[in-house]
Amino acid sequence: MRNSLVILLMLVLTGHFSGLASAQHPIPKGNANWNEAGEFIFLENEVMDIHVTMDETDLDTFLGNRNLDYFVPCTVQFINSKIDETYQDVGIRPRGNSQRGSKKNPWKLSFNEFVQGRKLHGIEKMNLASESTDPSMARESLAYEIMRSMGVAAGRTNYVWLTINDGTKVKGVYNNVEQVDENFVKAWFDNKDGDLYKCRWKDDGAKLLWKSPGDAATYEAMEDYEEKNTGNFQRLADFIDFVCNSDTATFNDGIKDWINVDSFLRAQSVDMYLGQWDGLWIFPNNYYLYWDTEIERFEYIPWDLDHSMGMDYWIIPFFFGTDWARKSFNGWGNGSTASQPGGGNGPPLIRRLLDIPEYEDRLAFYEKELASQFAHPATLASSIERISTLLAPLAYTGTFSGSSMENGYTPNDFTSSWDSPPNYSPFNTPATWGVRPFLETRSAFVRDGYPSSQLTPPVCINEIVSKNESGITDEAGEYEDWVEIYNSSSQSFDLSGYYLSDRYGNSRGWEVPSGTTIPANGYLIIWCDNEDTQGPLHANFKLTSEGEGVYLFKPDTGFNVLVSSLLCPALNDDEAWGRLPDGMRNARIYTASTPLAPNETGLFELLKEGFVPDSQTLYAIGATPNKPVAFVWSMNRGSFLVNGTRCAGITLGLDAPVTVASIVSADFNGTAILSVPQGAAPAGIFLQSVDAVTCKISNIIEF
Repeated sequence: MRNSLVILLMLVLTGHFSGLASAQHPIPKGNANWNEAGEFIFLENEVMDIHVTMDETDLDTFLGNRNLDYFVPCTVQFINSKIDETYQDVGIRPRGNSQRGSKKNPWKLSFNEFVQGRKLHGIEKMNLASESTDPSMARESLAYEIMRSMGVAAGRTNYVWLTINDGTKVKGVYNNVEQVDENFVKAWFDNKDGDLYKCRWKDDGAKLLWKSPGDAATYEAMEDYEEKNTGNFQRLADFIDFVCNSDTATFNDGIKDWINVDSFLRAQSVDMYLGQWDGLWIFPNNYYLYWDTEIERFEYIPWDLDHSMGMDYWIIPFFFGTDWARKSFNGWGNGSTASQPGGGNGPPLIRRLLDIPEYEDRLAFYEKELASQFAHPATLASSIERISTLLAPLAYTGTFSGSSMENGYTPNDFTSSWDSPPNYSPFNTPATWGVRPFLETRSAFVRDGYPSSQLTPPVCINEIVSKNESGITDEAGEYEDWVEIYNSSSQSFDLSGYYLSDRYGNSRGWEVPSGTTIPANGYLIIWCDNEDTQGPLHANFKLTSEGEGVYLFKPDTGFNVLVSSLLCPALNDDEAWGRLPDGMRNARIYTASTPLAPNETGLFELLKEGFVPDSQTLYAIGATPNKPVAFVWSMNRGSFLVNGTRCAGITLGLDAPVTVASIVSADFNGTAILSVPQGAAPAGIFLQSVDAVTCKISNIIEF
């Protein structure tokens, strides 16, 4: 192959790593209401048309007093590519908190307010957010998307064009945000009979601070907390008492039995990363707590995420502006409204959790995951393009534009909001950053300046078989479902005391017996058959072939921190779901399982992790073991005939000139691994690999 005079890629060999984050709460696809709403309502690629017909006097009353909380009846027509339906006796009222007083105030529609039990294709309410302070109208949707990708139970969104009556008073783009209610918690947690607390800013904020005398009546009387399901405030009172009044040893030992700590840390990591200051940490407001009755722990549910990605008001939450893109890890919440006097980094729950090194380390780990993957500009590029294209013809038209809109926003402000301001501009309130510059700056700042995790073990859940019909058998000769754990280190690993669970919130599921070790670069099979009397490696739970998550937690001495998880889709007989290659982020379905052996597909493939301009890792899998693999690149796709080498006559999917980036020997498993250093690869190049022995060529990867 020909070598270019200029070598743009300086590639070096790198090793395996493990413990990568992935989605945790399985997306609730098995819930009928959730599925129906996804099919008919939450359509991301189009704008739903909603036409409300209501009494003009009621409309004028609401516009004259946005703080009214009662519903009035109206008739609503809903039109998108799936439905054209009209409903009578729908409830409508203003909604929201600070934005109720805006020129473009939010609205709430209730389908069961006047018709008991009625739903609109699986949903009972619509929360039509005005996004009145965000010129892009996209930050909230992007933030919810990131929350879900991080495995946090968070709502879906879709855009609507709302017209009330003839449109002279209300007509414009709104964002429909999924309601957190009994349907939501049933979908995500598979139960709905627990306490559901809406935590908001009505008096002093939902800081989870103890208030004398601290009984249920104390918090029921506070408007900052509203129980939406059972009406019982005792659980909240007990939780706040534990958080604020338990001694250090009691708190450290027991907090994981009160709340799903990992999910909570993930939600806080997104708030920290995006500078989302309207949750618990900074301006204690806009979140839910749900008591999951199956695992008997609280789950934190984020809400109203529009104050993110550079949105600021100078005096809220910090005086004289905050550059959220360059805010450091240590002391991120110092001086927040949620802090007690002299309390340091935020409210007691967060401060006390971060006083535990294992939890602080995990938060840092998730920040790096956001920077490298889940909130990286390249990850969100397609969503940004979709929203900008979708709303471009509609943004700041209708009733709301210029002098009739907050901050005088016009269509030009929407167009420029994606890239302007290009740097922090405290005088450009409330949007002190453009969306893309914020994400680019934040990603680089976290990547280069935030601490790296020091406490992540080199083990991960590597393969799952949830319908074993004719594969391997256990000691009793039975075809039981199983999970494989992989040790990516060059030393054996003691797994004693770790916990394996099929419930994300249950960090103390089945305990791995004492003396259980995994050999260096080796594997361990655990049978998931709920028959723990059959042997030491039989877990006390079964898997379902319909799809679920499996989770590995540290021992009690490690505060039961989540080490690894793998969400498995629905599988057919003897299919496996496994990482590719072993220990890495990518996973797929295998028609044949590979117990106690490397995961493989039988194909020669090229995989990539990471994005330009950050470092990336390339994996050529299925190569000849211990033999060379060539990595080649070009600026364009094409048809390049190789000549003058051992593989003369093969045709690459690249266009001339083709450059040999590097030649690397595959390991004993047939995987060649390359690392592209930060800034070495320009965007837009194409890369392919060649097995120098068989002359097989891989698929093409675009940078």
